[in-house]
Amino acid sequence: MKNVSIIPGDKYKYSVCYGFATLFSLMTLSQARADEDFPDLQLQGLLDFRYIHADGEKNWFDGGLGKFRYGNGQSSNLVNLDQAALEIHSRLDWSWSSRLTVKYADRQENPVDLTEALLIFRPVSTSQWRFNGKLGAFFPPVSLENSGVAWTSPYTLSSSAINSWVGEELKVFGGEAQMIYQRENGDKFGLMAAGFGNNDTAGVLLAWRGWSLDDYTATLNDQYQISNAGNLHTLFPKQAEYTKPFSEVDGRPGYYAGFSVERPELGKFRAMYYDNRGKPSAVVDGQYAWHTRFASLGLKIDLPWELELIGQGMFGRTQMGNQIGGLFAVDTQFWSHSLLLSKHMGPHRLSFRYDGFGTSENDYFPQDPNIESGHAFTFNYNITLEEHHQLNFELNHIASDRAARSYVNQLNLQNQTLWQVAYRLFF
Repeated sequence: MKNVSIIPGDKYKYSVCYGFATLFSLMTLSQARADEDFPDLQLQGLLDFRYIHADGEKNWFDGGLGKFRYGNGQSSNLVNLDQAALEIHSRLDWSWSSRLTVKYADRQENPVDLTEALLIFRPVSTSQWRFNGKLGAFFPPVSLENSGVAWTSPYTLSSSAINSWVGEELKVFGGEAQMIYQRENGDKFGLMAAGFGNNDTAGVLLAWRGWSLDDYTATLNDQYQISNAGNLHTLFPKQAEYTKPFSEVDGRPGYYAGFSVERPELGKFRAMYYDNRGKPSAVVDGQYAWHTRFASLGLKIDLPWELELIGQGMFGRTQMGNQIGGLFAVDTQFWSHSLLLSKHMGPHRLSFRYDGFGTSENDYFPQDPNIESGHAFTFNYNITLEEHHQLNFELNHIASDRAARSYVNQLNLQNQTLWQVAYRLFF
């Protein structure tokens, strides 16, 4: 296990996660004395074993520009435990509950670490107006696909490009409040807002690596190696050779806000705006603050014949470094969209997804090219056996054009294919 250093801004992150873990225990003990029906403790978990065949360029986990989590520049085969996760749910009383998610994953910085730790307030209401909130470390409400245990998807093994980035670099260390109005026919109209810290480095991967497709969810202490394509380490000597996705650099809180509309058995629409309010010139212990903001849209529709259609879109901008003549050292605009169609047939499910993505730039370092365009296709078939056992067969194909590849003697246009067979045990 590697040693983990805590920079000053990270003290808030540790106090949020481990402080809430202590708070959960204290509240659980007090409620156990007050009411014999509480706490109600439930455990959920996942074991995910994979056979993987990947081709194409070196994967981004090893500092390459590959679009998958696996691959070494040539065809490769791998059998491994992809991840093991445990969710601990505790119902503390009629209004309060908690959730902790602990995970092991292949290539994780620490073998076992936290991905989520939150305290949830959801009081019982008999009126049409409902108020709830949560406090801790959790994913922002972007994804309409990742609804399973440990933020997995029931549709595919690999997340969409949008949701892959959310899993890799976005985590809220703060609080969210929601207000929901529910009509008598079940229609729901919701407003949400949140404040958070420890997400100042979000944007590094989109600018210097580009979009990817994977199922990796970052943990509290994770860090990623950064490709040196374009001599990044020479252009930015203050930047460490790795990025820590959950660092507080500038001491300025970020926020997001949005709304949702839902009709039972028909569909759901969600829109939100996210701004980490990073100060681009701030740098602490090799980590820059990136000013990253984006708008996100999502639509899920329940169609006849047990078909589901999920569409997501995102567009935003991230900036880093000192400003000269109105330009930043890095100024990358990014966008992505996806469309997933899934058919459920008893224990069987077939899913197909298309992803399109791209980035553009307007900064004063032309020798650091962050321009990219591409698309991806994902096909997944899974079958659930005896409720807790699931087999997955998945094919991913990505075609992407990235200018930075020329700096590492590669063709700008690359095609990559990933085959996966997974056995998942849910408990």
